[in-house]
Amino acid sequence: MSSMKSTDSPEWGIGDVARRTGVTERTLRYYEELGLLAPARDAGGRRRYDGDTLDRLYRIRLLRELGTPVADVNPEAVDLHELTRRHLADLDTRLAHLARVRERVRAVEDRLLVGDRPGDEALLDLLSGLPADEPALTRRITLLVYRDIVAGHAYLVDVLGLAPGPLVYDGGRAVHGEVHAGDGVVWLHREAPEHRMVSPLTNGTVTASLAVLVDDVDAHHARLAASGAAIDYEPTDMPYGVREYSVRDPEGHLWSFQTPLNDIDGWDTQ
Repeated sequence: MSSMKSTDSPEWGIGDVARRTGVTERTLRYYEELGLLAPARDAGGRRRYDGDTLDRLYRIRLLRELGTPVADVNPEAVDLHELTRRHLADLDTRLAHLARVRERVRAVEDRLLVGDRPGDEALLDLLSGLPADEPALTRRITLLVYRDIVAGHAYLVDVLGLAPGPLVYDGGRAVHGEVHAGDGVVWLHREAPEHRMVSPLTNGTVTASLAVLVDDVDAHHARLAASGAAIDYEPTDMPYGVREYSVRDPEGHLWSFQTPLNDIDGWDTQ
């Protein structure tokens, strides 16, 4: 597999890398938590990014830019030449789009120079070349904080019945986990007091709750109740059109499982 290294192999601090690349220090640290980056440390414990680490960072960032979910990013499994070829192809596509937009703007300018008002079609073409006011939302990811990611992952899969995703380790410590609930993905994040992110075990309160649709809420409840799960309340027909019960996982997160009702008290879920 080809590699990209600087000829003089200087070492850069995390702040230098962030300033030169536009990748925030928080993102760089997050990649370390996931085990994707492992910069060396100097005698004072400061991160030092050498050519090999920058090579990995380029692969990670480009894979993400090309649409690879973070859980599937593997900088070691892709050839650098193939990545740069894909990068160039992506840039060529963007340049071709910009060239078309530029031609539309130039055509309107030509008409304005001779005192001719552009037509509606030309104005619509100009508008189509402008970026949207809001970035496109492409996927929903829920994040929950766990003190023990491995135990939380096992409970969500073995007891609540969610589909397993990967566990990422830093040495012997799990720093990231994923489970899937239908079309949604839930990330299990480590406690990070520096970002005020703690488990309900730590602060004694729940600040987020998840609702998951199931085919048969009563059957789901019966299975969990038999396992000794901490049921908050039994299956109940709710005025907002679902039959629902709630359960708490071992760290105190509140999960609600629901099955839609056809029509109840004027609420139509169809």
